Amino acid sequence: MKYEMYRFINQLFIRYSGGPEVLDQAILSHQKLKSIVQSLFMGQRASGLPDDLVAAIDRVIDRLKFRHPIGEKYSVDALSSEVLSGFEGKDDRTFFPYIAPLLAGYRHFAADAVGGNQPRVQEELMSLISWETILSAPEGLQSIIAPKLQTLEQEADRKAQMISEAMSEHQKIRDSQQLYQAQAAEAIAKAEMQLTAAGHAFEQKAIEFEDRNQEIDADIRQLRADLDAQVAKFGTEAARKLWGEREKQSRFALVASSVAIFLLIAAPILGAICFTTEVLHYLAQIVAASSLPITDATGQVLPAPNDTQITIAAIGRLVIITVPVFLYIWAIRLVVRFNSRSLMLLDDARLRLTMLDTFFHLIEKEGAVKEDRALVLNALFRPGPGHGDNVDPPNFTELVTKAMGSTPGK
Repeated sequence: MKYEMYRFINQLFIRYSGGPEVLDQAILSHQKLKSIVQSLFMGQRASGLPDDLVAAIDRVIDRLKFRHPIGEKYSVDALSSEVLSGFEGKDDRTFFPYIAPLLAGYRHFAADAVGGNQPRVQEELMSLISWETILSAPEGLQSIIAPKLQTLEQEADRKAQMISEAMSEHQKIRDSQQLYQAQAAEAIAKAEMQLTAAGHAFEQKAIEFEDRNQEIDADIRQLRADLDAQVAKFGTEAARKLWGEREKQSRFALVASSVAIFLLIAAPILGAICFTTEVLHYLAQIVAASSLPITDATGQVLPAPNDTQITIAAIGRLVIITVPVFLYIWAIRLVVRFNSRSLMLLDDARLRLTMLDTFFHLIEKEGAVKEDRALVLNALFRPGPGHGDNVDPPNFTELVTKAMGSTPGK
């Protein structure tokens, strides 16, 4: 504690004597200092000295409230209002150096035996007592001790300045270290974010690359399937043309036979309608030619025919009429059979072409492989309808199902 601080503390703490108003003035002076400390250090936890000072003031105020007069007068420890006014306008930084000396003053002048146990307060208390001892000593002793004390004080100030500079340098180093640590933590966090983003980007690129590879593989498989289909189509193109020609021939035969059937059925009806007189005259001539004569050439009546002659005449008329009709119907039957055969061959040719086109389509869509060619060839080159063994054609649905079941990867 410097001499100026000692003089300030010594002038701040005063003792009043008087009536009850003196007690009130003392309490108000301590409360004023308390309000100053609380307004400057409210909510701060950087040091415990402001809280200790407020606690010491509260203890002194409580003790003053229960102070009893000596006779009719009170003798109380108060604070000088003039000296307290010197605290006005100070902030927490300029007021903080006064806290430890104030605690020492409360310990020494106000007899606060509870507070002031901190090392700094103890140091200020010892300095305060030393200054008071020196100033209360005789003048000769003061002249001897004062220079030494001044030298010690200057040396202490120099050491304190060195310590303050060392602490300031240490604080700068600590602040720099904290700054470097914060920068390093920020750089690490940034690097982690970049690494995470790069990882996500790499995963996305890997997924895209895998999808692209799958698309390329699918395109390659489709190209191979198309090539296989073209090769298979090229290899069976001759067979397809032959069956196409067969289909055309069967269609032409079907149409021609259908027209012939229509004409064979419609011609007699139209002839009978259009030439009714001629037809009836022709039938009458046939009946007259086949009947038995009743007179001879000279005009004489012949005897009545017997049963045999009548039977022969009836059979003759029947043969003349039924034989041509039978031959006509037999010709119609032949044409109908040819028509049915043409329809059957047309359906067979269409079925074989449909099987062949379906096989090509399955190869293009990877629904069939080359190993299924034997199955298709067996279905294509089976005996035609009415030729060879009477074998039913293969089930087309079974053929497609088997081809789909033999697809690779299925």
